[in-house]
Amino acid sequence: MISRRFLTAALLSGIAGTALCAAAQTDLLPRKTGANAPREQVPGADVIYDSVKTRAGYRVRRITTIPQNAIGKLPAVFMVGWLSCDSVEQPGMRSDGFAELMYEIASRSGFITVRIDKPGVGDSEGPPCAQADFQTELAAYQNAFEALSAMDRVDTSKIFIIGFSNGGGFAPLVARDRPVRGYLVFSGWVKTWFEHMMEHERRRLARANESPGEISRKMRLYSQFYDLYLNQKLTPGQAIERNPALKEIWYDKPESQYGRPAAYYQQLQELNLADAWSKVSVPVLAVHGDDDWVMSAEDFDLLVNTLNAKHPGLAQSVHFARTDHVLMLAGSKGMNADLIDPAIPKLALDWLAQHK
Repeated sequence: MISRRFLTAALLSGIAGTALCAAAQTDLLPRKTGANAPREQVPGADVIYDSVKTRAGYRVRRITTIPQNAIGKLPAVFMVGWLSCDSVEQPGMRSDGFAELMYEIASRSGFITVRIDKPGVGDSEGPPCAQADFQTELAAYQNAFEALSAMDRVDTSKIFIIGFSNGGGFAPLVARDRPVRGYLVFSGWVKTWFEHMMEHERRRLARANESPGEISRKMRLYSQFYDLYLNQKLTPGQAIERNPALKEIWYDKPESQYGRPAAYYQQLQELNLADAWSKVSVPVLAVHGDDDWVMSAEDFDLLVNTLNAKHPGLAQSVHFARTDHVLMLAGSKGMNADLIDPAIPKLALDWLAQHK
């Protein structure tokens, strides 16, 4: 439940309930880890747990932070998350640079921040994340973004979208025709998913110290495998049945990859993110870590160059040394102070302040 301290302060300031939208239910969504499970705490911000009902009929957990002592409508940052089934909620120590950056924005920017757990993750209802396809996930983000318009404290003319990893790629699909003030993209992608996976596999093989000749041999197999899997829409197991020689290179399950079903990636392959981003006409900040071998650095330059060709100076690409896919510093031991290059939160905070 929302604390008595928060409710009292809200009533005294005449804003009780204004942070909650009509489509949301004030923390009626049960806590799967128990009613007394710890909750996030952010210095200088009230943290509100509620839910958004999706058009499919189930509720997803929403976590909102609102700067304390602020009055009136405020700019907002809406987060679009990663591919994995990890929760956005981190009531204890932040586990990676993504979480640390959101914590810094929530505590220092003066912005409202809004995050949801995708269907089947954390407290969210819906199909199990390991079985949910991409369109199910995208629809939940779209519904939650629409719900921002009913949050009285949100200035709907100043909503930014921040995308991490996979979410950094499909972020422009979330808003649809609703206005966005700007995009912050961290560790995202722009090319087709087939191209992404081919480049990813080459980097993975190189990191495993495979010889150049062996890498080329296996990449020929991967080109066949991902064509059958992503374009012809076979499961990995079916692709191997079609061509048993591909068994040598497959390292995951017959029906899924990285904990998500084959259909999820086949739907990613159907996306034309380059086209979606080409329609963006608001400022974009794209950030990539030089130690990120998961995503291609070239995608960030492609994105920025495409946008700036139509709108000079609209987009900015920044590459950080010693920074990996989840924005952690190389050699980080997982302590909050060591997680992230402090220049990254400063860049994001300065950029938000400049463009709000």
